[in-house]
Amino acid sequence: MNDGELITKEAMMRNSDKLRMGMKIRALRERRGMTQKDLAKVAGLGESALRSYELGARYPKEKHLESLAKALKVRPEAFEVYGVENELQFIHMLFNFEQSFKLEPNGEGSPSLRAYGYGMVPKALMDWGRKFAQLEEGKISREEYEDWKDTYNPTILNNWMGEEIPDPYTGKTLAGEEREGAVHAVEMMPESLQNELDRAHRAGKI
Repeated sequence: MNDGELITKEAMMRNSDKLRMGMKIRALRERRGMTQKDLAKVAGLGESALRSYELGARYPKEKHLESLAKALKVRPEAFEVYGVENELQFIHMLFNFEQSFKLEPNGEGSPSLRAYGYGMVPKALMDWGRKFAQLEEGKISREEYEDWKDTYNPTILNNWMGEEIPDPYTGKTLAGEEREGAVHAVEMMPESLQNELDRAHRAGKI
């Protein structure tokens, strides 16, 4: 593959990422029942800029993504597209994350993925499993399920100190099983990590 082919492939991947992000922004806007004019006003953006984001013509700057997240009441991470184009890329992404995120495959019965140790990933997988079961059982709608994923943040953990500090983007606090699980997860963490999370919360970073 020559340099020209590499540049073309990179450009195609960037365009694909922009299109996927634009589709995500539009889907979230429509889920909130907002017009482009409504969202642009709340997010403090120009309507033409928002239109170009949704069409995949431009990538929003980080500060604009944060404004969109707050306006739509979702986590900024909900906009991420990760550059994964096919199943094989996704598989190797999981391989690469095995050590850093403490993942391990379960080869018994149905194929599945486990996260070991303490922290956010094992808790998120358990929360996700419970929420998916609620969807399967008809206890929540598909829209409620998607909204749960887009607003998910298991690090709203100042609750273990008896404080209710909402997520800076969604305004959500933890409740029920998720709150109990978060408190337990923090209790299992080293004190240094607890302090680090506390500082991040107070700085409004998570």
